[in-house]
This record gives sequence, structure tokens and C-alpha cells, in this order.
Amino acid sequence: MFTSLSRQSESLIKRIATNCASGKGFGSFSPSIYDTAWLSMIEHPDDKVNRWLFPECFEFILRHQSEDGSWESYASHVDGILNTAAALLSLKKHLAVCPDHPCHQDWTLRSIKAQGALGKLLRHWDVSSSDQVGFEILVMKHLSLLENEGIGIQFPQRHALRVLYDAKLMRLPPDSILRTRSTLYHSLESLIGHIDFDQVSRWQEEDGSMLGSPSSTAAYLIHANLWNTRAETYLRSVLGSGTGHGNGGVPCAWPTSIFETAWVVTTLASVGIVIHEPEASTICHFLESALQKGNGIVGFSSTVIADVDDTAKTALALHYFNKSVNIHPLIQTFETADHFSTYSGERNPSFSANCNVLICLLSQNNLSPYMTQIMKTTKFLCSRVFSGNVHEKWHIHDLYWMMLFSQALSLLHDRVRDGALRKEAFDPVLRDQIPLVSMRILMRIIYLQKNDGSWDGICEITAYALLTMSWLFRLPWCQRIFFKETIPRIHLGKAFLYSNRNLWARGHYLWIEKTTYASNTLAEAYCLAAAFVSFDVPTQSKCLHAFMPRLLSPTLRAMSKAKELLRRVPLFSGVGSQILDAAEFQTYYELSSLHQRRLEIFPRTGMGKDRYLTLIPFTWMACNALQGGSMHQSVLREMIFLSMINYQVDEYMEIVIEDKFKGDLNTIKEVIHNLCSDTNQSFPNRNGVHNNVEIDSVHSSDSELLGEIKVILRNYVAHILQHPGVLSRPLRERANLASELRTFLLAHVTHAEDNHRLFNRHPKSSESKSIAGGAVHCVNESALPLQYTNPCRTFYSWVRSTSADHTSCPFSWKFFHCLIAETCGSVYATAASSYVAEDMIRHLASLCRMYNDYGSISRDIDEGNLNSINFPEFHLDLRDMESIGNKEATMENVKDKLMSIAEYERRGLNIAIAELEAQLGKGKLFDAVKLFVNVTDLYGQIYVEKDIATRKQ
Repeated sequence: MFTSLSRQSESLIKRIATNCASGKGFGSFSPSIYDTAWLSMIEHPDDKVNRWLFPECFEFILRHQSEDGSWESYASHVDGILNTAAALLSLKKHLAVCPDHPCHQDWTLRSIKAQGALGKLLRHWDVSSSDQVGFEILVMKHLSLLENEGIGIQFPQRHALRVLYDAKLMRLPPDSILRTRSTLYHSLESLIGHIDFDQVSRWQEEDGSMLGSPSSTAAYLIHANLWNTRAETYLRSVLGSGTGHGNGGVPCAWPTSIFETAWVVTTLASVGIVIHEPEASTICHFLESALQKGNGIVGFSSTVIADVDDTAKTALALHYFNKSVNIHPLIQTFETADHFSTYSGERNPSFSANCNVLICLLSQNNLSPYMTQIMKTTKFLCSRVFSGNVHEKWHIHDLYWMMLFSQALSLLHDRVRDGALRKEAFDPVLRDQIPLVSMRILMRIIYLQKNDGSWDGICEITAYALLTMSWLFRLPWCQRIFFKETIPRIHLGKAFLYSNRNLWARGHYLWIEKTTYASNTLAEAYCLAAAFVSFDVPTQSKCLHAFMPRLLSPTLRAMSKAKELLRRVPLFSGVGSQILDAAEFQTYYELSSLHQRRLEIFPRTGMGKDRYLTLIPFTWMACNALQGGSMHQSVLREMIFLSMINYQVDEYMEIVIEDKFKGDLNTIKEVIHNLCSDTNQSFPNRNGVHNNVEIDSVHSSDSELLGEIKVILRNYVAHILQHPGVLSRPLRERANLASELRTFLLAHVTHAEDNHRLFNRHPKSSESKSIAGGAVHCVNESALPLQYTNPCRTFYSWVRSTSADHTSCPFSWKFFHCLIAETCGSVYATAASSYVAEDMIRHLASLCRMYNDYGSISRDIDEGNLNSINFPEFHLDLRDMESIGNKEATMENVKDKLMSIAEYERRGLNIAIAELEAQLGKGKLFDAVKLFVNVTDLYGQIYVEKDIATRKQ
């Protein structure tokens, strides 16, 4: 039988307290093949018979080699490469030093298999996708060391890796490394041949290690000319006291006493688990002594370089014990211009470390001295989440940073509610971002839960998710929309934990060091906290207004109508109410932003009411909510704005350009060609100054209007082609986008010419007649729509070219792809995926055009616009005028034909989507593709239900 939660938590705390009182280092990190391999390469300084200082480490390596010759890839490709490279290096060293060993033949066969396995790992490695700290110099150095042993491995991305390696070393001149104690001493093996190892002993830690790293300490012992007994003693203590417990394996870092103590205490205490005496006093004394020794800052153990993460967690742990801690040393040491650095010289900031800093700051009794730091850190974190630019360097799973970030937001809200923080302290951008990003995280977590109640089938990760929801449900907007519907999911998650309670103390490879590692202690702490945390019915907060935009009643009514419209379309039929409720909530904020930018490019003079304005953000938010918030807010906001200006350019082309230049559309074509011809042209600010586009004197009466048109279209083109997300892409992609944009704008001109040819040459009052030139044929106007006849054009050729391009779908897709490529990857990485993606978009655009035409027949007839049903293919079996009934029946017949063809396009679209999924696999990139498809398809479905376009005045 399992003990109670309280007894299990007491047992865990008792173990921590006992270790704290022992005066010895401790830690629970899992054994590391990589670090163990380095210990196995240390030769004994005196014993020439046994030769190796730690033969048990080599035996450990041999026991853990896989059948294919590799060593385990714990959680990343880099893990497998480093483990296999280090173990192979050890094999080669043993073969060279012990040629007469009885196992020489076995070692030789093992090394051959290992070499093949390493080559395979390297050939399938995408260097650009790796972000583990220091991977570029670690991998490159091991390849160099293997070359010294006669093993040279070529692989496709070796040059890319070499570029990263050389760039890293350029920033690390040897004299600067030796001059001061730094985090580089944690990875000395990467600097073999780059520094003099005889000069690094002065930076050795008190315990004899090189910054708490077994592999770095081993490399020092191997490459220093003088033997260091303190380093040997440290390594022997790691072997005996680490998680290997004498079986030959060593962890990637040891000891980790402060790290594990602070993490366990804060995790348990944050959910209300009380730590009783005498353990509380023991742990307090241990942490206070460490802070005192480090002058207010600490690292993962008492002897290593201090970092902001361990310092913040230690201060927070002492806060839970009602101990006062001076956090000014933390601020003075680690604060930068816009965030907190983990340690001195850090290249990329840690997201989770800044979460822990913010939680620590918000936990202070008096927030007044820290307002600048609180706002700075909150802005940094929210902006990263909003833009999808979260690169967590210490943990591989998104749910870990989501848990910490949600805890910080919950605490932030609590401090607003209790009056410690004033809502005026938050700028408008931050007030919008906090609800948006928190709502998206909650949607993401709910979406990712599996049918068995777990997340990824792992207790530790499931615990992260449950704790994240517990924090988010303290936010009133999350409570209101999701709480009741999510309670069954929470119970299911907890049930998964309880049914797998025997696995709580079995950590998974989730934490990042040189290679990833697991911690049984941390896993148990998180599972205990998640099982213990309460999900009581929350009380409604009075400070909801602090983060809510003020919307006028007409806007709220329009949003309600938009939500009801979406409920009626196929994409959202049967979808839970919370999906559209969440989308509606997010639309509040996006609509406020959109209203501010409504006149940024196009004027509204002479335009009708823009009924689409409320619907645009709703469609993007609803489709994203349908996929569990898979896309981050910044891309959504950019696409919402693009959708709006695409509607506006359509209105502008129809109402201004088509009307004023219907006799001289070639002039507009020339303007468009000039604007989109050079992707590198420099556009000025939108101040009315002309650049690259000179005003031509076409007609004296039109010069001023033409100049205005050029400025407006230039601003539109500039927004797209000069967007930072576009400028960051390769020239080929930018040129392709410019070409698609030009095609889109020219399609409007061509469509205007088609409209003119179809209607303007034919009096609306006329009856059955043929029009000279064969351009237009109208039969029985009371029953049939006009016919568009052009021997060079069929409905198929029109709907797949001009008409599809006119929808904006093809060029908008290229713009969208530029925005997502950095965070999601590129669809155009292979010939096959590129081809299928283009086919998919063409099906999608054609489908959208036919749906649009289906819903806008009445408006197109009234305004004189060419519609799909004007093509003669829709009239082929209606020539017998006697068989034609009333107008309504005839029109329904034609519309049915159009819908039938549209559904044929849908079948083609579905085939292309399935093929693209097979090419890309499931993940962020395909989720992004589906989002774009769904939004575009949704607009078509909306048009079938209701025409939302602005009518000409």
C-alpha cells in the first residue's frame, strides 16, 4: 500500500534535510555516458600495470553500448552524438594503450560498430535545430580528437558546424579564458589544444572539481602535466556518492546540493505542503549558510560559480520559511538592460531563470524597491511568449517553462489584487499581452492532454501540466471560460498520476546539461506537488478590468454576431463552446489593436461600412483555438492586419481604381510592375514622399489622383515586402513573394477589365441578345445570369489563375510562410514538399474563390462583377429555354453546379494536405500549415453562409 501524500512528502524532505546536515555534497542526477567516458580515459599516474585510474568507468561504458554500436540518445540527437563520440574515443584510447589486452578483439569490433553508428548519427543531424549549451564546440572538439585517433567522419553539415565552432572560439581567446574564473571551466574538454591546462589549476573549486563537472575535471587531469590529487579525490567521491553508487557511472554535474534542495522546497511549498521541524531549521541553515558564503548569491552547489537561477530559488525557499533575504546582490550581479542573465558572459538569456527571478521579486513583502525590475522582467517574458521566441536552455519540454511562467503571472495577478501593484504600472502593450499569452498556454495544455489523462504518458510532465493549470485558474479570464469544462480533465490527469504512483520517483531525461539528464528527486517533488494541489472553485476577482480593454456596445454586439455566424459553419459545428468563447476573449484585444491601425495604409473615404473588421481577428483566433493555440500571438496579429489590408486593397481597387481608371488600367499595371519588380528597393516612411515611383503625367486631371494611388499602393507593398519577417528570409523566398504579390494586384486589374467587358458594354435593361465581339452573351435576363464568353479562356483556366490569385490566398501564404519559417521550419525544404505545398495552395485558392462566388452572386450582379456562374460551362444544359422554370429554380441549379465543382476542389485539397503531412510529419510546421488552410477555408464557408464584403456606395 502507498503511504499518504503528506508522509511521502515528509520522507522526501527528511532525505533532503539529512543530506543538508551531512556536510557532504549530494545530488540525484542520472549517470551520464558522456562524463563516464571521460573518466574512463584517465591513466593512472603511477600504476603502470593496471594503467587506468577508473577501470569501472570503462566497464560501465561497455555495458551500455547498444546493438547498433551507438550509445543512448537520451532526449536529443546531440545526446547520442556526444555519448557515442566520447565512448568511441575511450575505446580507441584503450586499444592504443593496451594492444595486448585479452579483450582487444572485442574492443576493436565495438569501435568499428561505434564508428558506423556515429557516422549515421552525424549524417542525420540537423545542426541548425540544436540549441544545447556549447554543443558546437563539444561536438567539433570530439571529432577533432577522433581524427587524431585515425577516425575521420564526413557528413553533410560538417561545414555548418565548423563555422559555428570557429565563431565560438573567436570569442574565446586563450588569455581571456585563463584570466578569470568562468563557466567555460565546466567544459574544459572542449578547449583541448586551445589553452594551456597547466594554468587552470588556480580556478579549481574547493572540492577539487572544475566547476562541478566530472568530464571537465577528467579532461584537466588528462591534459595537465602535473597530477592533481584534489581533482582525483573529487572524481572518486563522485563515483562513490553520485547516483552511480560505485557501479562505474557518474552524473553530468556533482554535487548539486543547493539546486536540488531549493527546487524541492519551492515546488512543495508553493502548493501549500508544510515543511515541519526539525527539517525546516536544517534546510534553512544550509541555504542561509550558502548565501552567506557567496555574499548573497549561490550556484548549484556551494563551491561553483553563482547563477541567478539558483540564487532566486534559494531566496524564494527561505521566503517560504519566513526568512528575510536581501536580494540586492542578485539584482546587482545579474541585472541587464532588459532581463536578468543566468551568469556573467551569458550569450542567450534563459527564459526559466527569468521566470524564477520574477517569482522571487513578486514574493517580496514590499514591492516598491523592485518595481523597475518587476516590470522589466515581466515585459521580457511576455514579449518572448507573445512572439514565440522562447528558447529554454535548461529543460527540453515546453510545459516546464509554461509552468514557471504561469506561476509568475498568477503571482503578478495576486499582487495587483492585493494592491501591492497598481494597474497603472502596466503599459498598454503589457496589459494586452498578459491575458493573451496566458489564455494561449491554457488552451495549449488542454489540447495536448492524452486520452489516458496524461501529458506524453510521463508522470513528471503530467505534473508540470497540472501545476500550470492550477496557476492559470487563479486568473479570472481563464476561470470564466475554461474552469467548469476542464475539471473532468484535471481529475483524469490526477487519476493518471495516482495509477502510476510507483513511477513518481523515476525521472526522465528532460533537464539539459552537456547532455540531458534525469532527476528522481525532482520528478518525485513535482508529482507530489501536482497530486497535492487543490482545484477548488475559484472566487471571482475584482481586478479583471486591469487587463481588459474597454469596448463599446456596438463592438460587443458585432462580436456576438460574429460568434453566432461561426457556430453555423461546418468547421465549427459540434465544437465545444469554450473554443469560441476563448477566441472571442482574445479577439477583444486584437480588435482593439486593429482599430488603432485601421487607417494605417488605406483611406476609408467613400467606402462602405467595413463589416469584416470584427470577423477578421475572430477567424484567426477561432482557428488557432481549434488547434489548441498552436500559433503564437505575434504571427496571428500580423496575419490579422494583413487580412484587413487585403480586404481594403480589394475595396480600393474596385471602388477607386476600377472606377477612376477604367479606361486606362494599363497605367495601374505599370505602377504595380514597378512597385513589385525589385525586392531590394528601399521604401521611405509613410509620409507621402515618393520614392522609386515617379508620378507620370498620364492625364492632367488624373495626376494628383494617380500620385495618391501610387503612394497608397507603395505603402501597401512596402508593408509586405519590407516586413522584418520577410527581410530575414533568403532572397529567393523574398523574390517569390514579390512575384506573387504582383500577380495578386494585377489579378485585380484583370478582373476589372473582365468586369468592364462583361457588363459595361451591355445595357442592364436589354433582353436576349448577342453582344458584338463575342465577349458577352445574355439570354433571358429574367431567368439566367449573363454569360462571359472568351475563346481563350475556360472556367477552369480562370478559376485556377486570375480568380484564385484575386483571393489573395497564394501571396498571403508566402507571407505567412516567411513569418513562421524561423520558429516552425520551412515547407520548402525539399522538392516534394515544395511541389505539394504549391498544389495545396492552388486547390485552396480555387475552392475559396468558388465559395466566395457562391455567396456573393447577388452582390456581383448588382455591382457588375464577373462571377463563376457567368462562364458558359454553367449554361450548357440550359439552352432549351422552354425547359427553364422560374428564376429562383434556375439560379439554384447553377449554384448547385458551382458547389459540386467546389467540392471536387476540396477533395483535391484534402489529398494534398494528407500528402504534405506525410512529407512534413506532425509538429509545429504542419500545425502552421493547417492553421492557414483552416482560416482560408473558413472565409469560404462564411461566404456560403453570408456575404461579408463591403458593397460599393
